[in-house]
Amino acid sequence: MIKALIFDFDGTLTELTLDFGFLKEEIIQVALKYAPADIVRSAENHFIIEMIYRIAERLDLKGPEFQKNALDRLTDLELEASKGKDVYSYTRAVLAGLQDKNIKTGIITRTSRKVLRQVFPDMGKFIHTAVTREDIRELKPDPAHVVKALRLLGVLPEEAMVIGDHPTDIRAGNALNMKTSLSIGFISCIISHAAGSRAVFCCLM
Repeated sequence: MIKALIFDFDGTLTELTLDFGFLKEEIIQVALKYAPADIVRSAENHFIIEMIYRIAERLDLKGPEFQKNALDRLTDLELEASKGKDVYSYTRAVLAGLQDKNIKTGIITRTSRKVLRQVFPDMGKFIHTAVTREDIRELKPDPAHVVKALRLLGVLPEEAMVIGDHPTDIRAGNALNMKTSLSIGFISCIISHAAGSRAVFCCLM
């Protein structure tokens, strides 16, 4: 029996307004102030946050300073991209309905908690927990991100489902043999075989 649903945030509970290519280039420019181009380019094929960590690890004494400045810059860019944004018009009603059915809800996101608070300031009324990059270093697709949410929700992997709009969400859940669903804004029912989803999550509205 499903006791909890764990949601991605951007693209799932709210519109995706982040330009990841632009974000990465901005962080690369920060990195080039601290590291030679070959070190920066060697980490380019990773997700932005993992790229930051990998570069920081190779900078010795300058590593912590670079990591802080890079993450601060990333947060500023995310906040700017999220200005004036709210969750989808039906998100609150969906989450409230799940509460009425005694289904716990959580959010896992690679973004900053500051962005969640800006976009979804009343999230505490609708979800039980949120796990952001400030809360854990190992982010989805690493299953540790989901494990932390499960622990905070007090449920087992087989009692929960991961729902998101990106293969990283699905991979994180699948690594724990959980039910998973790839969704795009809850607009339609999506059978996500390509991403390895193990369930179909249909029309929450």
